[in-house]
Amino acid sequence: WLHIGSVCIAFGSNITHIFWIVAANNDPVHRANILRLVKKIDDRLAVPAWVVTAICGTTMWLWQWPVNSSWVIVSLVLTVMLTVMGISFGPFMYKWIDLAQNASPDNQPLLKLAKRLTIWWIGITVTVFVILYLMVFKPMLW
Repeated sequence: WLHIGSVCIAFGSNITHIFWIVAANNDPVHRANILRLVKKIDDRLAVPAWVVTAICGTTMWLWQWPVNSSWVIVSLVLTVMLTVMGISFGPFMYKWIDLAQNASPDNQPLLKLAKRLTIWWIGITVTVFVILYLMVFKPMLW
């Protein structure tokens, strides 16, 4: 239950980011504040929940599932990829907040970074959907 609950908290908070990011991209006046809020949601809610999810998932894998279960192996590989993506997303968020706070609204580096981070967020979300699919349906892939 802890594993499922933490996934719900983490993914639920992350899925709202698209609405916050769209709002930030459409509101140059409040952009930096909106992005700070996204970063706070990540730091205080999503990241701790993802850590609990990973710990619970790894523990269940070691105690319950065969070590060579294909869906578990793929999930773990995707989780490592997701972790790297998530860790590298943080510094870019700080850069985005700084640009939003100090640059003009039509600043090209700001717009370019906003587009890149929105695509990055979509990649993270798709990866999470795949992991959730594997976690729920447990398909034998090989």
